[in-house]
Amino acid sequence: MKIKKDLRIYVGTLSAITIGLGANYGYANVLEEVLVTAQKREENLQDVGLSVSALSGDQLQALNLNNTIQVTQQIPGLQVSTYMPGFTIFNLRGISQNNFQDNLEPPIAVYVDDVYTSNMNAVNAQMFDMNSVEVLRGPQGTLYGRNATGGLVHYRTNQADETDLNGYIRASVGEFGNQAIEGAVGGGSERVRLRVAGMYETHDGYIKPGFWAGPDIEASGRNAGGADGYSLRGNLQVDVTSNTLLTLGATYLEDDRVPTGQYVVRFADQNPETSFGQNAGAPITGDVHRHASDANYPGMDRDSTTLSAKLSHAFDNGLSLDYIGAWNDMYKYYIEDAGGGLVYFPFSTQAEYETITHEIRLSAENERLKWQAGAYFLDIDYSGIAVVAGPAIVGDSTGEVHQAAAIDSENWSIFGEVELALSERVTAIAGLRWSQDDKTIRYRNTAENFSEAPLPDGTILFDLADQIAANPNYANVDEVDYGDWAGRFQLNYALESALLYASVNRGIKGGNWSPSSSVSLDDFQHKEEVIWSYETGYKGVFMDGAMRFNAGAFYYDYEDYQAFSLTGATPQITNQDATVYGGEVELVILPNSNWDISLGLSLLESEVDFIPGVSPGTGAYDTELPQAPAMSFNYLVRYNVDLMGGNVAFQLDGVHNDDQYFEGSNAEVSLQEAYSVANLSVGYSTDTFSLTAWVKNAGDEDYLLYNLDIAYAGFIEQVYAPPRQYGVTAQLNF
Repeated sequence: MKIKKDLRIYVGTLSAITIGLGANYGYANVLEEVLVTAQKREENLQDVGLSVSALSGDQLQALNLNNTIQVTQQIPGLQVSTYMPGFTIFNLRGISQNNFQDNLEPPIAVYVDDVYTSNMNAVNAQMFDMNSVEVLRGPQGTLYGRNATGGLVHYRTNQADETDLNGYIRASVGEFGNQAIEGAVGGGSERVRLRVAGMYETHDGYIKPGFWAGPDIEASGRNAGGADGYSLRGNLQVDVTSNTLLTLGATYLEDDRVPTGQYVVRFADQNPETSFGQNAGAPITGDVHRHASDANYPGMDRDSTTLSAKLSHAFDNGLSLDYIGAWNDMYKYYIEDAGGGLVYFPFSTQAEYETITHEIRLSAENERLKWQAGAYFLDIDYSGIAVVAGPAIVGDSTGEVHQAAAIDSENWSIFGEVELALSERVTAIAGLRWSQDDKTIRYRNTAENFSEAPLPDGTILFDLADQIAANPNYANVDEVDYGDWAGRFQLNYALESALLYASVNRGIKGGNWSPSSSVSLDDFQHKEEVIWSYETGYKGVFMDGAMRFNAGAFYYDYEDYQAFSLTGATPQITNQDATVYGGEVELVILPNSNWDISLGLSLLESEVDFIPGVSPGTGAYDTELPQAPAMSFNYLVRYNVDLMGGNVAFQLDGVHNDDQYFEGSNAEVSLQEAYSVANLSVGYSTDTFSLTAWVKNAGDEDYLLYNLDIAYAGFIEQVYAPPRQYGVTAQLNF
C-alpha cells in the first residue's frame, strides 16, 4: 500500500491492511488509497456514507484465501452456510435465505465485476487474481436492484489495464491432498491490453468415512468436503477513442466429481410442542469429521460460462455513459446420501440456468452535484429436477420421484440517484428505483423406476397446472406480477477528518415458490418482502492516518420476511414479520512501519414472529434469525521486519462468534455454541518471490457450516468446517 508524499492519507476499510506482493517489502504495512464502487462510481471508502468493508487483493493473498466464501472471517457481521460448493448462503447482519431449493435467489446479492450472480449454485467459486472484495451492508436496492435487501458482496478481479508484461504464478500445498496452482499474465499496447488468469485445485476432502459403533459397521463411502476443478478468465480492454473504453470479459469454470454429499449424523428427539429437534446425541461415528455412509456417489459436477461487455464513454460536456451486458449459462448436478448412512436414501438435483442482464447508466458530477440515472433488465430461465429415491416413497414400493420445475423470470427497473452539497459540510443523497418482476413456474412430479406396485414410468403424481385447473380460486398461484419501489434518503456531515451520516432505506425482494407436492396451494407461493432500514454511522481518521475508526448502527423493520423451515416435512418459505438491530465497529492501528493491527466487532439482536413447525399447529415464536450471533469479533495482527535481503512477516488473524442458531426455528439441535478460530502464518518476501507457511484453524476448533433438523425422522444432519490444516504457498511475480 502507498503513502503519498504530501501525507494525505487515503484509508480504506477495516480489513484493508495488506502486504505489497511485488512491492517494496522493506515498508510493508503502509496504507493505500482504497477505492470502492458502492455507489456505482469509484470513490474513497471514507467518503462514502455506507457501512462497507473491503479486502484488497494483496490482503486476500496475505490471508491465504482462494475461495469466495472464505472472506467471512475478516468482515464484521458476515457469516456463511454451506453443505457443498453448489449451495452457499451468505448471511449479513442476520439476513439470509436458508432454503436449499435451486430456484431461489438470496437476499444478499453477489456481483462479479458489476455482473449479478443470479443463483446460489454459483456463489461458491475459486477466487484468484483479485483486485478487491467489497461487502455493502443494508438494503442496496436503489442502485443494485430488488434482491439486495440485506446487502451485497462484490468481487472485483484484476483488469487488463497495464501495458507492460506482468503476471505471477502461485502454488499451494496443504493437508488432505489439497493442491492448487494459479497464475495470470497481462500486457499490451496503449490502445489494446489483454489479461488471462486461471486456477486449478484438487482436494481429497476432510470428511472421511468412519466407524459406526451401533451396528458395528465401518463406513466405506467417499470423502466429502473436497474440490476438483479449474477456472479460466480473460479480460480485453480496447481504447476505442480517447474517451471510449470497451472491456470484454469471458470466464469458464468446471468442477468434476467434487467429493461432497456426505453428512455427519446425530440421533435426536422431536419436541412435541414445536415439532423441532431436541436432545441430540453425539455423532454416530464419534467424530464431527467422520460420516457413516457407504455411498460412493460422484458428488457434484458443475460448469459455467460467462461473457460480458462493458462500454464507458465520457462526453465533452461532462456527461458519462456506461453500459454493462452479460450472458451466463450454468449447469449443476449433485447427488448426496440424504439418509446419512442410516437408510438408503439417495437425493440428487440437476439445475440449468441461462441469465441475461443489461444495464445502462448516464451520470455527471461537478463540485456541488452528482447524479446518475439508468435502466436495468434481467432475464433468467431456470429448469431443474430433484430426484428423491428410497423405500416407501409411494405406498409400499421402491423407486424414484422426479420433481421437475421450470421458471421464466424477467425483471426490469429504472433508477436514479442525486447527491447535492447543501453547504460546505452537509450533503443530501436521494435515490429511487422502480422494479417490476414477472415470473411463471411449471411444476410436475412423476414416478420413475418403481419395482413394485402398478406405477408405470412417467405416472404423473402431481401437476401444478392440473391442480390450478381443478381449483379456480388459485388461478394465479403459478405467476408473480410484482412491481414496487426501493428508495434511499441520506444526509452526510463532513468534519475535519471524519464523516457523519444518517439514512433511511426501503428495500424489496420479489416473491417465489416452494415447489413441492407436499405444500398446499395456499402456501405454494410466498410473497415479496419489504424492509425499512434506519442507519447512522461515523468514519474518522486520526494520528495523521495511522489510526482509522469506523462505526455504524442500524434498525431493520421487515414486513413479510421470507423465513425458511421444514414445514410439513418439506422445505418451505413462509412470510413473517421480523426486526433486527445492531451495529459494527472497525478499528485499524499502525503504530509504526513494522506493525499492522485491525479489529472488528459486530453486535446483533433479532426477532422473527413465528416459524411454522413440521406438524400442523406447531412452531416456534419470537425466534432469532439464523446465524445471527449477538456478538462477533474479528482481528488481524501482523509484524514484519527486513531480514536476509527481503522481508519476514508474522501474522495472526481470526474470528470469535458468540452462540448462534443455524436454523430460524432456534431448535436446540441447531445451536452452535460460541467458538473461536485462529490462523497463523509466517512468510518471506522479496520483490519477485514470496514463500509462506500457514496454519488454518490452529486451535482445531469444531464448528458448524450447515445444519438440517430432520428430527421428525429421528436424526439431524450436519457439516462441520475443516479441522486444523497446515500448508505452504509460494509465489513468483514478473
